[in-house]
Amino acid sequence: MVQYLTNSRFYFEIDGVTNLSVKTCSGPEIELEVAGGDAAIGVTKNAITQTQSTIGGVKYNSTISLTYVAGNEADHQKLADWYNDCHPDTYSGGGSKAMDSRKTGSLVIYDPNGNEAMRYNFQDLFPGTKKQIGSLAVDSGGSLAEDTLELYFTQVVRAA
Repeated sequence: MVQYLTNSRFYFEIDGVTNLSVKTCSGPEIELEVAGGDAAIGVTKNAITQTQSTIGGVKYNSTISLTYVAGNEADHQKLADWYNDCHPDTYSGGGSKAMDSRKTGSLVIYDPNGNEAMRYNFQDLFPGTKKQIGSLAVDSGGSLAEDTLELYFTQVVRAA
């Protein structure tokens, strides 16, 4: 039986951060480049053209972009603290806790009945860039303020 999963039933969790209001989650991207395929490699009896395709390369983007409702609640503060711990102050410089602050996370996709249908586990999550839209709970256009955090990782495994 084919099961259709909608893109609105998902959740992304990070170690200790499980109550974040996630708006969007995108990435990673994997693209297989094909060599051959369109060009004939030869002709057999009865003028049947033979083609062959093989993987010519792989493009891989190991980032996740996570957009969530901005705020200063517990989980928002945990992400802000994690980001700050991993990036030294631009004015004073110095070291960071980047190497000791790697986390794990999971993208969970739910079926229409609310049951877990798929889970992707990410290892060595690290916060990259952070973008804030609006500085208050509601921005000047009347929309909820949002934060977008780019996350890097070293491994992803489909667990379910």
